[in-house]
Amino acid sequence: MIIGITRIRNEEEIIGATLDHIASFVDGVVVFDDASTDKTVEVCQRHRLVREVIRNTHWEPNSQERNIAEGNYRQQAYEAALKYNPDWVYCFDADEYIELEPGIFERGSIGAYTFRLFDFYITPNDVDAHYLNRDWMGPEYRDILMMFRPRLPGQSSLLPSNQEIKFYQRAPRLPASYAVAHGGYVKHYGKAISVKHWDEACEYYINNRGGDAFPLFRKKWLQRVGKAVHTRSDFNNKLIMWEDRFNKGIPLKDNQFLYDYQ
Repeated sequence: MIIGITRIRNEEEIIGATLDHIASFVDGVVVFDDASTDKTVEVCQRHRLVREVIRNTHWEPNSQERNIAEGNYRQQAYEAALKYNPDWVYCFDADEYIELEPGIFERGSIGAYTFRLFDFYITPNDVDAHYLNRDWMGPEYRDILMMFRPRLPGQSSLLPSNQEIKFYQRAPRLPASYAVAHGGYVKHYGKAISVKHWDEACEYYINNRGGDAFPLFRKKWLQRVGKAVHTRSDFNNKLIMWEDRFNKGIPLKDNQFLYDYQ
C-alpha cells in the first residue's frame, strides 16, 4: 500500500487534478490543510483518494516560525498516514506531476527514492494556456526525496524511536541505513499556473518565508515580483522542453534553506 501525504494551502484550483493524477499508483492520501481560506478542504474531502484532512487554523506570525511549522505539519500528516500501515509514503505538493521509473517498487533493497524536479514557466506564447499545457521549463533540477518506506525492507515493525523519520522542511531525514535511489521525474508547475498565482506566490515567499529573518531569500523573491512571464529561467538559463531533461538538465546548487523553495 502507498499512502500520499501533502501539506497544502489555498489550492482549490489544482489539487483535484493532482489527486486524479496520482490515483494510478497511490492508494490513499492524508491532507494537511494549512489554514486555507478558499475551498481546498471541500475539494479534498470530496475526492475518493483522500482518507482524511487535518485542518490547521493557526497562522504563524513570522518567517522563522512559519519555516519550522511547514516541516512540523508534514510530520503530522506522516504520523497520521502510519495508521493505514503503508508500505510506502509519497510526500508531494499540489503543483507536482510525477513520472515514475518502471519497476521501482520491485527493488527490494531500496528504502527511499529521490525524484528529479524541473520548474515549468509561463512564456509569452502560452500566457492564456492551461498550466498543464505549458511547453517550457528551466534546465535546473533538484533531486528531492519524495518517497520512502516507513520501515526498513524486510522488517514488519516501524523504526525504533532513536531512528524515527522526521520532517524538518519539505523532505524527511532518514536513518543512515536507508538505501536511496533515483525514482523518476517531476513536472513542477508552481511557477506556471497563472500570472495571478505567480504574484500570490511572490507575496507569500516575501512575507512568510523570507521576512527579516531571511533577507537573501526575501530579496530574491522581491526581484521576481511582476515577472511571471519568462523567456529565460529564474536563473537566467535558456528554457528547455521536457524531453530535453536528460541531456540539457543541470543541477541547481543552493544552500539547505533554499533547497525546496527556488
